[in-house]
Amino acid sequence: MKNHEGLNPQEIVGKQICTLRKQLKLTQASLASSAGMEESALQRIEAGRTNPTIKTLYKVSKSLNVEIKDLFENL
Repeated sequence: MKNHEGLNPQEIVGKQICTLRKQLKLTQASLASSAGMEESALQRIEAGRTNPTIKTLYKVSKSLNVEIKDLFENL
């Protein structure tokens, strides 16, 4: 488990999404488009500045080809 001391859960999930996105060599724009959302919304999620809905997280996870539970791996 990575050290996420001092981060809140939405920041940890945002970092996990960013990590998975980069592993797939996707840009924020391409992931956002695939998930049917605005790039600025994805930027806020990755930065931990917003609390995304389960529906949004589901769409992002499907676009990353992972299960939604994988976004919470480091909590």
